[in-house]
Amino acid sequence: MSKAKEILMPVLVLGVVCLVVTALLGVTNFFTAPIIAANQGSKTDSSRKVVLADGDKFTKVDLPESELTGLGVTEVYKAENGAGYAITTAVVGYHGEITSMFGIDPEGKIVGLTVLSHTETKGLGERIADKDWQSQFIGKSGTLNLVKGTGGGDNDIAALAGATISSTAMTTAANSALAAFEMAKGA
Repeated sequence: MSKAKEILMPVLVLGVVCLVVTALLGVTNFFTAPIIAANQGSKTDSSRKVVLADGDKFTKVDLPESELTGLGVTEVYKAENGAGYAITTAVVGYHGEITSMFGIDPEGKIVGLTVLSHTETKGLGERIADKDWQSQFIGKSGTLNLVKGTGGGDNDIAALAGATISSTAMTTAANSALAAFEMAKGA
């Protein structure tokens, strides 16, 4: 019988240790989950404030997912103080997905833009993240047109030389964000 005790005792001790550790992890999660969620919420609001500086707290706007997906829009948030909307898009560029966020004021003008992630070509397509190039989107509304050269129309966006596909993707993203704005303001 002592042989069985030698085999079963370590198994029993190990089982009890596992139960105690699991219980401690559960208790820790119970107390830290609300804190983690609050921190995550303030972090995402901070990133929205990058594109919509006048915004305060943001509330998600529930729009039909099928329409948003068709536009390449992943999120639409409205500033609670009425400063506008922060709209996240995901469109295909030259080397993969470009995720960007646009701030749009209540009049439907782009007031901020940031590229959150991309895998565009170094030295060419990656210039979509340059603030100088992005600045031409600021103040634009309606439907934007990508043009080669400097353009001249109110809604013209000058393509990056050697990176037309990346430029097209960003213009498409901006048009998608503006379309989502039109849907959101009526919701």
